[in-house]
Amino acid sequence: MRKVILQLTMRVVLSVDEGVEIADIVSEFDYSINDTTTQADILDTEITDYEIVDSK
Repeated sequence: MRKVILQLTMRVVLSVDEGVEIADIVSEFDYSINDTTTQADILDTEITDYEIVDSK
């Protein structure tokens, strides 16, 4: 088995209440891209690109 490190680029589609700062939402994302503020609904996510950073 080998260890592989990837750099991911993602597209995330949100439904956000008016007046809510997007930076506040993004800073509270967890690794599975869930909104923990409950002020937005994740409508879609997609990995749009990846790069293999390291593979041993």
